[in-house]
Amino acid sequence: MNSMFAKFKILQRPYANGLQQVLSPFQMSEAQWGLIRYIYEVGPATNSEIALYWSVEKPSVTALAQKLIDQNLIYVVYGTDKRKKVMHLTEEGIVKYQQLKKAVHTFQSSLLEGVTDEECEIVEKVLVKLQQNIRK
Repeated sequence: MNSMFAKFKILQRPYANGLQQVLSPFQMSEAQWGLIRYIYEVGPATNSEIALYWSVEKPSVTALAQKLIDQNLIYVVYGTDKRKKVMHLTEEGIVKYQQLKKAVHTFQSSLLEGVTDEECEIVEKVLVKLQQNIRK
């Protein structure tokens, strides 16, 4: 295994655990945070769009979305085709995003201590290329 991929694998669990510690006080899972972040940063989206972006099955997104609907963080608007449901953030969802974004930013900034902006840009470029290659 390429050592870069081994390092990604080794980094994944401690990062996920640390992120969950940040999100727990907000009663939020990493997946819920991801959905709120996507809708806020990319815009309203369907379950299918999210499933495709995350490379997961649509029912996974549907269950996650329902939890956020129950918490009044997102709402659904039906398209012209009743099967098409577009998720939007509620006002409460926007406030929650802003709170979470601040907490997550603080956590991620602590991880980037000693890492230059140039190094971050290089890693981002490599990750984009890996993502493109894996989706071929």
